[in-house]
Amino acid sequence: MNTDQVFFSVKVQVMRIFVLILIWAGTQVQANAQEEQGFVLQTDEDGVFVWVRPESNDDLTVRVAITARASVSEVRKVIDHASAYPRWVHRCEEAYVLPGGTPKAYSYYSRVNLPFPFSDREVVGAITQSVDVNTGVFTRIIKSTPTALPMNKGIQRVETYDSTWKVEPLSDNKVAITCTVRTAAGSGLPNWLRHEIMTGGPVKTMKGLVEELEKD
Repeated sequence: MNTDQVFFSVKVQVMRIFVLILIWAGTQVQANAQEEQGFVLQTDEDGVFVWVRPESNDDLTVRVAITARASVSEVRKVIDHASAYPRWVHRCEEAYVLPGGTPKAYSYYSRVNLPFPFSDREVVGAITQSVDVNTGVFTRIIKSTPTALPMNKGIQRVETYDSTWKVEPLSDNKVAITCTVRTAAGSGLPNWLRHEIMTGGPVKTMKGLVEELEKD
């Protein structure tokens, strides 16, 4: 191996180390930002990060993040298609958009299936969403509106469900997807089921979203 080849080989190794350092640094910055907001990393599985933060009244705030090979508009198309939620949202049995509204502001209904003898949970929420013309970041805000529909017999209406989605365009046709939810959906359930819904569920949901995007 001549001098030029040795130099090139060393240069390649240095670049690889530099890239790894950048990835590690980015991860540390993200972790520090979550900790400053009181979040604790609960799960890091297959590129899906889940942080949790206990709140008052037995509420729990869950933040889940992932990157996907898709465009902002493709992600928005999937999460706007409520009737298809049972295909990718964990434990979702039924979902639909309520009559009225616009693409930027509308309401929806969703029901989560729970194993016997526990009652299913249902959410009614009002959605407002927009895309920043300067950054291209898509923001979707969901506020629980539990009295917007009559309650269904035998199903527990979730009173607290506030959610924010952010979809940020990255290079190489990728997006960073972050969803933060504060809810009491797991209240009154045994720890094993509460954990499965509140922390395991977001991982399965985000993986399902990526699969849905790749399928489309």
